[in-house]
Amino acid sequence: MPDKGRIMSQVYYERQSKLIKLYKECIIKKEMNVNEAVMALRLIGFSEAMAYSRVREWAEQINNDEAGTNKTKNQRLRQRASLEKYMFRIGLGKKYDGYVKLQKMYIGKKLSKNEIMAELIQLGYSVKFAEYIIIKWESYA
Repeated sequence: MPDKGRIMSQVYYERQSKLIKLYKECIIKKEMNVNEAVMALRLIGFSEAMAYSRVREWAEQINNDEAGTNKTKNQRLRQRASLEKYMFRIGLGKKYDGYVKLQKMYIGKKLSKNEIMAELIQLGYSVKFAEYIIIKWESYA
């Protein structure tokens, strides 16, 4: 029986794997809370049950690494943001242009949170996804 899963390029697979490793590091180092990590995993294609399972597994691991410097933490966050942007762009396809336009309008304070939420839902995003996007944008600003 043929595999009915999604075919992904080698580059996409490598970047997705790197992003998952970064999420794992962030959970172990307590830079991300459980709900953020679950939502992030859901956004890159994990089911809710699998995302909770992974995050629970990671949260139980003990941070044996020495304290990282701010430089390594900032580098990890920049790399994570870059990979998330790539995953959004590939996963959203044509919706990405509308996403970027709304992000600029929100950061420029041209539209309120509720108006942006309505626009994102109109573009076809779920309510949870729209809320997560707005929270992400607020953390960038």
